[in-house]
Amino acid sequence: MQTILDVNSVEKSYGLTQVINHCSFKIYEGEIYGLLGSNGAGKTTLMKMILGLQQIDKGSIYVLGKEVSSNTEYLSEIGSLIENPTFYGHLNARELLSMHLSYMQKKADISEALHLVGLENADKKQISEYSLGMKQRLGLARAMIHHPTLLLLDEPLNGLDPIAIVQMRELMRNLANKGMSILFSSHIIGEVRHSADRVGILSDGFIKQEFFVEEKVTECGEHFEEYVIGLMRGEQV
Repeated sequence: MQTILDVNSVEKSYGLTQVINHCSFKIYEGEIYGLLGSNGAGKTTLMKMILGLQQIDKGSIYVLGKEVSSNTEYLSEIGSLIENPTFYGHLNARELLSMHLSYMQKKADISEALHLVGLENADKKQISEYSLGMKQRLGLARAMIHHPTLLLLDEPLNGLDPIAIVQMRELMRNLANKGMSILFSSHIIGEVRHSADRVGILSDGFIKQEFFVEEKVTECGEHFEEYVIGLMRGEQV
């Protein structure tokens, strides 16, 4: 399988506080990778470093074989939804996506993107009138509309109702089946259990352990959640 993302011994500190410490993991083509960690574990910081929004203190990150600190060409291959998405509130969804494609110098089917995220009937309303869940869906549409190779989603199920959560999981799976690689973060065990192929537990600034979800659920049975909580707390399990 082709390696899409390669995070190699990355470190990041803010003053005297080390947030990321010798963190390494890889993501392969068509894989959904869940980055699971407690709030404040450094998940968002890692994603920002992948996007070049945060400087890497030590180590290296490669996207499609291109090092992120040396060029910006790789950014055209990435779609991202980091933290709370922000928009021009006076626009509607269709206008926003059209503007996004324009500055990305890309062409795509806006109607299809809105349909995929369940906003096909809301594109006439101004974004300022959208609920949190609708804004989350629009953020996803903006992130994936140009068909990126790698999709970064920071807490993508935030603000969604139960039906929308199921729809989001199905959409992520459909995108992965088409060859897109997805890295998403969460602090909720159930989200990664039901959405990810492989999980990396981020604790103490590094990937404490990785596992394939199906294999670990089979191995641990009813103790799966207890096992994962132990890893998230940094316990030796």
